[in-house]
Amino acid sequence: MDNNGQLTFSDDPLLNGVNEVYQLVETGEFSLAVKKLDELMSVDPDYPGLIEAYRTARFWHNREKELNNLDDGKATADFLMNQWKEFEEYSASREMVSSSAHKAAMQYVFFKASEHYKISFRKQENTTGDFELLLNLGDCFLRLEEYNNAIETLEYARNSFKSSARLLAILGEAYFHMNDIPRSLLYFREAFFIDPSEVDLNLVKAQPIKETIEIIRREKSDYKDIREWIPVYAFICDVFYIKGKLYKSQVESIEREIYNLEINYQKLNAEQVEDTNIMPRLINKYLWMLDYYEFQNYNYDHLSQIRDRLITLDRKLFEDYFRNPGKRQKK
Repeated sequence: MDNNGQLTFSDDPLLNGVNEVYQLVETGEFSLAVKKLDELMSVDPDYPGLIEAYRTARFWHNREKELNNLDDGKATADFLMNQWKEFEEYSASREMVSSSAHKAAMQYVFFKASEHYKISFRKQENTTGDFELLLNLGDCFLRLEEYNNAIETLEYARNSFKSSARLLAILGEAYFHMNDIPRSLLYFREAFFIDPSEVDLNLVKAQPIKETIEIIRREKSDYKDIREWIPVYAFICDVFYIKGKLYKSQVESIEREIYNLEINYQKLNAEQVEDTNIMPRLINKYLWMLDYYEFQNYNYDHLSQIRDRLITLDRKLFEDYFRNPGKRQKK
């Protein structure tokens, strides 16, 4: 009690009990968490946070035995990551994603998974899978908000193995939180160029990308996968203002992709086009070539042809843009 006889947070045994449960979940002591929750719910089952904490603790407690029987390293880490996907779906269905219990479980899962991915990498359990191990480790670090570790891990993976859309998107997110905005947006741009469907939007908190997503949700609300339109709208809204240099081999590769996409596009009717990702992907390729011929290897004729083609593909999107390219970004 304080001097006025008012109940303070520290005097509330239920609040203290719930906070204790969160600590138990965060450290993976699920049996104790469930036992404590049984006590608390017998006092007041409607106390704020108790139901979410109970469902969370029960979910992971039910997997505790299987988890403890797994070998250290990749088996344990992969199990945790796979179960986390199930837990996210379960949490979303119960509207628990923003709860403290959900956050406590996330801290446990990704800290423990990261430790076991480190073990696996040190043991070289599967050298052909080193890239995937590093990618998952970077994912864990990002969720734990250990951005420097995420960057160090994934830059090593990118330089030693290969790039992927998922890797570049995680790097983009990590660099954003380290306030390196130009590098962040460059990596996001490259990620959405390689394959938008590999980008996990649940991980994306970078404000420029989230603002772009909101525009797409308003203007392309009927489209199945808004990720496909992110690079298009990010270009139009001048979010992807950082341009990387294209090498001759990359230009030739993009030109081949445009050629193949155009052939497939011509075979489809309007309804079929709407049911595929061919339109935004074709537009995205053209936008890269637009940048190339405008900023790197200027060619007026090629620019005119690309602009005309983009207007033909989506007149609503591009006719006004090319007439007044600064209009949309001023919104």
